This record gives sequence, structure tokens and C-alpha cells, in this order.
Amino acid sequence: MTEFHEAIIIGGGPAGLTAGIYLIRAGIDALLLEKIIPGGTPVNTWNVENYPGFPEGISGRELMELFTAHARKTGLTIKEFAEVEEIKKEAGRFVVKTSEGRYETMGIIVATGTEPAKMGIPGEDDFLGRGISYCATCDGAFFRNLDVAVIGGGDAAIEESLSLANIAKKVYVIHRRDTLRAQKVIQERAFRNEKIEFLWNKKPLKVVGKDQVEHITVEDTKTGEQIEVKIDGVFVYVGAKPNTSFLGNLVKKDEAGFVMTDEALFTGTEGLYIAGDVRKKSLRQISTAVGDGALAAVNLEKYILEHCCPKYHNFPIHFQ
Repeated sequence: MTEFHEAIIIGGGPAGLTAGIYLIRAGIDALLLEKIIPGGTPVNTWNVENYPGFPEGISGRELMELFTAHARKTGLTIKEFAEVEEIKKEAGRFVVKTSEGRYETMGIIVATGTEPAKMGIPGEDDFLGRGISYCATCDGAFFRNLDVAVIGGGDAAIEESLSLANIAKKVYVIHRRDTLRAQKVIQERAFRNEKIEFLWNKKPLKVVGKDQVEHITVEDTKTGEQIEVKIDGVFVYVGAKPNTSFLGNLVKKDEAGFVMTDEALFTGTEGLYIAGDVRKKSLRQISTAVGDGALAAVNLEKYILEHCCPKYHNFPIHFQ
């Protein structure tokens, strides 16, 4: 049996939840599909200090619980553990096939975010769950008083290094350059932390161990010298890849797979909008995802009112 909703949001991170709040407040029948549970990538962030309204900071999990509670209170229906497998457009409507059923809708907002990129080196897949992790917030407690390595030099890598320093005995930050990309304030905290040691100009070559990770082999990017760093765990923060495989040829993507849109977040396929980290843009933050969610919702509402649903034609578009 196929279930119909005027709008479907795919992805329950900050962009998707914001879009849902806006659409429900506008009187649009919207359903949010989330492949796991609401919250998205920020759930794995130890501390969020740059989201307005929380001067003392807030954990990503707490912040996204507030987002989710707000969306539910507004009246948004959230379908959890419903992974979208395919989207097709037939006779002016979208058909959405998920692991939990089939849906039809007039318009879609895709806000599926990203997933961690892999290092792509020997041992990475072999030791997943046995020393290799992509989430310090999730797995850091397993490495209390042990030595760990963090791969990367961006905000996520340095923020999670600081989090791990509260738990681990030693944190090695392995970075292929001699400068970090992370915000200066976060860098300064890491440089002051005695438990964090930076291994500059080093790239990982392989992860080695028996039942668990025992060491990581790294190569100096300038001299080619290889060294082994004895550690018990490796936390990987080398970038992200967008979750867009189910979109097929409905959208245009860049070389990395991020969806290309215009300023209205329109994809070129009528009724299909993109919001949040999954789209091609220069800054990926909770605040920018929220803005994307609001803008995509406003434009999708306009599309529904103007093209799809005659019952709304005498009602003004309004958002507060």
C-alpha cells in the first residue's frame, strides 16, 4: 500500500528538522523519513560552541534532542529506521521507495547530510569496531587511559581530540600538513593541552594489529620516512562524503557527489529541493543547515501551492 503526503523530507538532521517545522507551520502535510534516528551528524559532536543562543556551549546530542522535540511538538511525523532506497518521478508525483514501505508525494526536500570518509588504507576495514572509529563521542569511553590517534586537522578532528584528551592517556593528532584547518580558538586549546601531541606532515599508511589495533604506520610527506606509532585506537576525521546514491539522475552532482542547486536550493527537477551538508556549498555548519532547511521549506511550499494543490490557491504563503 502506498502512503501519500504533500511533502516528504528525507533526513532528520538540523536541515531536515527545520524544514519539517516550517512546512507543518505552513499547513503542509509533511512526513520526515530518517534512516536511523533524528539528529544527524551533530549528535556525535562533543561540544557545540558556535550555535547562537548557547553561550556556554551545548553537546551536539542535547542540541539535536531539542530540535527533535520542537519538530514533534509542531506536529511533524517522523518515521525512524526508514532508509530511502530509490526515488522516481511519475506523472508529476514522486514515488519514494524505502526499507519500510512506499510513499508518494508532490515535493521532496533531501537533507541526508554526509557520512565519514575513509582513509582507504590497509587495516582500516579489518579493525572497524576493534580500534578504528569515526566517532569519539560514541566510542571514546572504550579507550580510557589508553593511547589513541586522531587522523585529520579540521574542526571535527581537533574538537574530538580535545574530547578524547579527557579520557585517554595520550592523543596523537596525525596531520598531513604542518598547519591545521580548524578554527583558531580550538587550535589554541589543543596546543595548550599536555595530553595532545601533533605529528605534522604525516600521512597514515596502514593500521596493524592482531585482535585489536596495535599501531599505525605513518609516512613523512616531506622526507618519505616511515615510523610506527604505538596506539590502541584510531579516530578518523578526514572528510565526509554525501549520502546521495538514491537520487539517481534526478539531480546534478559535483565530482565528490555533492548535489548542485541554485540559490533557492532548487535542483532542476520540479518539486525537488536540497538542504544542508549534502549540497555543494562552502560552509557546513549547524547554522547553515538550519538556514537551508528554512529556505528549502519556503520554496517547496510555494511550489506546492502554485502547482499541485488547488485547495490552497486562495491562501497566502506565510511563515513566522
